[in-house]
Order: sequence, then structure tokens, then C-alpha cells
Amino acid sequence: MSGGLISFGFQHYTGKEFKSWQIMFLVVGLFTAASGILAFILLPDSPLSSRLSPREKYHAIERLRANQTGIENKTWKWYQFRESMSNFQATVIASFGFTNKEAALLNMRGGATNLTTCLIASYLATRYNQRFFSFIALILLGLTGGCLIAFLPAHQRGGKLFGMYLCNCTGAATPVTYSWISANYAGHTKKVTMSAILLICFSIGNIVGPLTFRTADEPDFIPAKVTIIVMCALAVTCASVLKFYHLWENRRRDRLGSDDSQAADLAFADLTDRENLKFRYRV
Repeated sequence: MSGGLISFGFQHYTGKEFKSWQIMFLVVGLFTAASGILAFILLPDSPLSSRLSPREKYHAIERLRANQTGIENKTWKWYQFRESMSNFQATVIASFGFTNKEAALLNMRGGATNLTTCLIASYLATRYNQRFFSFIALILLGLTGGCLIAFLPAHQRGGKLFGMYLCNCTGAATPVTYSWISANYAGHTKKVTMSAILLICFSIGNIVGPLTFRTADEPDFIPAKVTIIVMCALAVTCASVLKFYHLWENRRRDRLGSDDSQAADLAFADLTDRENLKFRYRV
């Protein structure tokens, strides 16, 4: 939401040493780097090293025990690593017929949409203990938005702009995905590897995505918009396959059964979700 306002402000920069977008990236990049350093210093890596009271630490650890995910283990385990291995938005808005400065300001509503849907999806995922339906709903909204911006006639600027805001809903799927990974992968090495893979894929997407908006496709950028639709459809398909696999695996483990007396011991044994038959996937 603040990105549109920041972009609008830096477009008024008229210096000769740097272009306005270069100054914006320098300032925002330095702020991001400083925030990362503060997070590294201030955020705890486990409940034991947090600033919680002893009682709060106890409840935090018991919650991890119930989830069978355990706490951080500093020992790197290669077999877990191997197991885990088995915005061009303002430009699009401008293409609807708005000026660059108008597009920067209109882009703020997209940020508000992202924030609102993120809060709603997080609440629903927590309230009903599920991630799949929140994820699917967000991606389907983005898919609908992609269809609107790609196929509505050029004169229907309002509909295209609304579609652009719907596309922002997909951004809220990122924290839901991180939550899904946190809940469904056990074993410290495997969990951090999967989180790193997700971050790498997210970064690659941010690099490759803008490259689909080619100058040759101006002003409609139809191939790029179709790419949005295809990727949303692919995300829905992959998430659905993963959900049904988790359901099948949970039922298989229920049929196998196991000794409940071992659950407390296994919770902190740093086993992966495949090794620990007491582990149940969250869907």
C-alpha cells in the first residue's frame, strides 16, 4: 500500500545524478537491508531463546509437542536436505489509460487489498485450522483478476482496474504458504531447506515475472497477462494435488496405528514428517 505512495513521491525527483527509479530502489533497498539486520538480531530462533516468561515458553513448547514439529535443532542433517529436494503492476495500470503518477496512486489500493486479504486469510486459517481453502480462494481471486485485465475491452478501464486489484489477492497467499510449510514439514534441516526453496522460488518469480512484460507487447501486454492466468491455474492444481496426497497419507497412518505412549518422545526427536508416523499433515 505504501509502495504506490513512495513511487508517486520519487517520480517528482528531478536530479541529474540518478533517475527517480534508481533513487527509490537505493532508499528502499537500504531500508530493507537494515530491517533484515534488525530481524536477525532481535527475533528469537526458538521459544527457548525468546523473551517469553517461563510459563509462556512452556505453553509454546507444548504446542510444538502437540504438532509433532519439535523445536530448532542446530545440527544439519543431509538426509533431511535430500528428502526436502525429492511488479509490474503500476505499468499495467498505466496501460489502462492512466498517467504514471495516477497509476502510482491507484496502486496504493492494490496494497490495501493485499493487506486486507492477508489478514482475512490468516484469521480464517487460524480459526478453522486449515490452509488449503484460504490459499485456493486467494489464487482463484487472482485468476479472476487476470481474466478481467486480459480479456475485457480496452474502454472498460474500471473493470480492468478492479481485476488488477483482484490480482493483488495472490500476494496474501505467500504467508499462507509459509504457514503451510511450517505446519507440514518436520525436522529442522528439512523445514529450513523447504523455507529456503520457497524464498528462492519467490525471488525467481519476482525476477522472471517482469520479463514477461515485453516492449514488443505494448500497450496491452496480453502474453504477460495470460501468463498470470496460467500460473494461477497451475498453483490451484498443485495445491489440490498436495491436499489430496496429505489426506491420503493421514488416513494411511491412521490405519497403521502406533503406540501413543511414544508420542511425547518423538515430538522432539528431530524426525522428519515422513519418519514420524505420529505426525499428521495439516490441510
